[in-house]
Amino acid sequence: MPALRASYSIAADVLQRFNAVVPSSERSRTVQSLMESILVQREKNLESLAAEFATHPDFAEARADALLWDATQLDGLSEPSA
Repeated sequence: MPALRASYSIAADVLQRFNAVVPSSERSRTVQSLMESILVQREKNLESLAAEFATHPDFAEARADALLWDATQLDGLSEPSA
């Protein structure tokens, strides 16, 4: 995948410390690695919330409402799948 350039605002002291500790040849790779680890963590959190919504009994009414909404979107031409 081709690399893209991006601009972010980072506190001056943090950026200065980062630049002092991380060699310039490793900075992009290090920032990408940090971004990837945060993405994995947040995606796991979202997957966990989705799984809880899909299975927890407290959300049964919301799931049933979603099925009714799906049928409404089809103009009643089809029954929602259970």
